[in-house]
Parts: sequence; structure tokens; C-alpha cells
Amino acid sequence: MANNPISWIWSPVHQNHYYVTFDAYNKPVYHWSEQSQANGNSLRRMDSVMSNTPIPQNIRDQEGFISGTPETGWYDQLDQSYVMRTGAGARGFFVVGRVFAMLYTENASETSEYDWNNDAYTVVRFGGVAYTTIRRFVVVEVRRGFVNACGIGTYSGRGTLKPGCGPKEHAIVYFSGTDPATCYIPGEYEGGMDKEPIQIDPANMALSLRRDSRIRFSKTYPIEMNVKIKDIGLVKPEYRSLLLQYWGEER
Repeated sequence: MANNPISWIWSPVHQNHYYVTFDAYNKPVYHWSEQSQANGNSLRRMDSVMSNTPIPQNIRDQEGFISGTPETGWYDQLDQSYVMRTGAGARGFFVVGRVFAMLYTENASETSEYDWNNDAYTVVRFGGVAYTTIRRFVVVEVRRGFVNACGIGTYSGRGTLKPGCGPKEHAIVYFSGTDPATCYIPGEYEGGMDKEPIQIDPANMALSLRRDSRIRFSKTYPIEMNVKIKDIGLVKPEYRSLLLQYWGEER
């Protein structure tokens, strides 16, 4: 049986070519071309992006676990501002209070009526249509190879007034420079959302965060560090103890 040809991929971050194989445990193994005249034919191997120790199975089995996708390369195919971080870069990025975004893509229903003014719909290979949503999280605990994070959502613009939503489990999250008093939807505070709002310093001033964004502390997502993510910002230091306090109260 003929060997499969090597498919080299260029990494702008590392200024190097690489290809991916899988070991006996189905873990990705990265092979890098040194791309130098002195070592033009040499290869170096990086086993298992980010983790020498596999994520424990009991963590993977938890509801809401989000697995990394290193086998698909460094960048998200739909938006290259979502990038995988590894090694020291990942360890420096994933700290308590880090706010980041991920793209979640699924095939759109064949019976759906597509709204082409909605950026969530994207034409993919072979004429198919994918529905992509942005999921935002804030890190509340750093573990080996993964983090625990709480989700940030708007509940379709209804905040905690959405039926079935527990107001006491949530807090407003807002960017520095925004008056948090303007982020309440009438009736939310009276309905029980009385936690102090959490302030975030944005990663850059071009970013925006909707005023109806809410952190839900009652649900924790284990997320592998080798996911493709976009930096949103960092909870201000004086609010991080509140962040952990609220998570501890609701977990």
C-alpha cells in the first residue's frame, strides 16, 4: 500500500512549514521543517501541542467540555484572527480573568431560510452552508492543559429576563469606559441580578462588547488550551476576587 503524501502547512506565527501525524493514542504530532540552508533536510518533532500529559478522561467526560483542534492547523479556516496558542504563549495567555472568544460552526439545516445579511452564515466547501456563532468565555481556573471558564452571553438581547434564566447566577460584564448602570435591562436588578458588574480592560480599543452581555457563574466549561481563540481582554485586577467569589458561590 502506497504511503500518503506529506501535506506541508505554512505557519506565519513560527515562520516555518509543518505537517501533522498521529501517534498510537491519536494525539497529533507536529513535524517542522527547519527551513535553513544548514539544516535544510532536518526535522524537529513537537509532541502533542501544549500537553505532555493527556487531559484526564473524567474531565473530557464532563458536560460542556470543549476539545482543542490542533489537527486543523494554527488558524480558524473562517477567520484567521482566531489562533491557537501553544507552549509559553498559551501559559501566559490563559490566566484567571482572561476573556476570549471562540468560533462554533455547525452545518445549517437544509430546510433553513438563510439570511445572507447575517454574518453567521458562511458558504463552505462543495456549496454547503455553515452557521457560525461566537462564544465568549472568562477563565476562572487554570489547570494543566486546560482551563475552567464561565460563558458570557446576551440571551438574544433579553439578558436575564429570558424565560428559564436564573438572574442570581449572572452578573453584568462590561468594558472599561462604559457606565455599568447603562447595561441593565429594566427589571433585571429587581428580578434578582444583584451581583456587582465585572469590568474588563479590552485587548484593543477596536473591540466592542454588547451592554446586555452577562457572565453565567453556575455553569463551568472545561476548555483545552489548544483551541483557536481570539483575545477579548482581561478582567481588571480589582474585580478578579469578585469573579472568583461569584463562581465559588454558584458552582
